[in-house]
Amino acid sequence: MNTGRSLHPTLLLAGALGLSVALAATTYTIQWQGKPVPGSAIVQGGKTYISSDALKAAGIAVSVKGSVVSLAPLGGADQLAAVAGCMNQQLFNGVWRLKVLDVSGGGDAWHAKVEVRNGSTVGGYSLSGSGLGGVGLQLESGKTLTAGTFLDLSDHAFLPGEAHTGTIDFPTDGAAGQPVKLVVPIDPQGVASTPLKYSVKDPSFRIDLTCKK
Repeated sequence: MNTGRSLHPTLLLAGALGLSVALAATTYTIQWQGKPVPGSAIVQGGKTYISSDALKAAGIAVSVKGSVVSLAPLGGADQLAAVAGCMNQQLFNGVWRLKVLDVSGGGDAWHAKVEVRNGSTVGGYSLSGSGLGGVGLQLESGKTLTAGTFLDLSDHAFLPGEAHTGTIDFPTDGAAGQPVKLVVPIDPQGVASTPLKYSVKDPSFRIDLTCKK
């Protein structure tokens, strides 16, 4: 099938990237590792192509320079390793149990509702007192928004087993696009002088907001 449309240089062959495109009548559903991602797809010359928007939503950075299209994981070579999961999934790093309950908003700001639980037997410590870094919200465009102040959650001193729910606000500063990932960086050296101990090498959290448990 030939759509009669010319290809933008950022349209790339889906098969070469392991992306599956299911055709149902005139509707194209693009999936990455079994999960749907936003973006368009076309068929031209018997080959299927997907847009750079879909690649970015799947976690692949796309850049065009001259006649060369470059691909890379979002975040680059130094992308943060982390305890990863989906929304409504409780993640555990040996000290903290974290669950993203909801992400809402748009316009001036996005709001992430997060539940944090002290999963250790030691009380009196907060997220900010155990290595918490700058929390980031990644949009489908690849842009990362920085969290505003959320002292009610980050500075809360938890009792053993205590859970606390709070909202993290992310001013958009005019950036458009849907959130696709929440990254909560935690430095393991943050508990070096405490009785707390992380059970994983990198205790940071990375939540895929495009999937839900």
